Amino acid sequence: MKYKNILIIMIITILFTGCSASKKDELLNEGKLALERHEYTKAQELLSQALTADSTNENARSMYIQAVKMKDAAEYEEKKNYDKAIACLEAIENLKGGSSDIKNEASKKKKELIKLNEEYKKAQEERKENAKDASSQGQYKLEQDAIKENQKQEAIKEEEEQKTQEEENNQQNNQSGNTQDGTIQENTGDVIQMPSNQQSQPGQVHQPQQQPQV
Repeated sequence: MKYKNILIIMIITILFTGCSASKKDELLNEGKLALERHEYTKAQELLSQALTADSTNENARSMYIQAVKMKDAAEYEEKKNYDKAIACLEAIENLKGGSSDIKNEASKKKKELIKLNEEYKKAQEERKENAKDASSQGQYKLEQDAIKENQKQEAIKEEEEQKTQEEENNQQNNQSGNTQDGTIQENTGDVIQMPSNQQSQPGQVHQPQQQPQV
């Protein structure tokens, strides 16, 4: 009876161990399949369960890292951050174990991204140079416009000064003409009106007319 119980316990242990190993293998296989289908989130979940069941399974660990890095590389590529995407793919290449299909895919993808990265950086440099040229042209136009505006203001100022000078000259000419009114100012300050029909002879002095005495 004692040996019978021991035998039953051994059978149960073997069955339990077999079921446990079968479950781990199933999780590992399903995780690998999801990884190679590019279902990276699902692959991470399955492989995480496989590692929980057996933390010593290095193959499961490598495939889990592959899923994480492939997902990150795809996100970086979408944002045109090619340097970080290439770094993720290189990490996959350097892993021991994991899916060989994913390693080959990572190597192929890395070559494509290196080429895209070179083209992207070249385009960036060209845009910078074009921006500099456009900025220089814009600055030159502003300077030329400023020069033209200054010249215009100087011409207006010169025209105004010339007009003012002409007005001053006209006023002086008008004042000079007003002195010819036919009057003579004596020392006493009296003004004696000269008849317009009398002309003075050379050497003749006109005497003022005396008023008749009453």
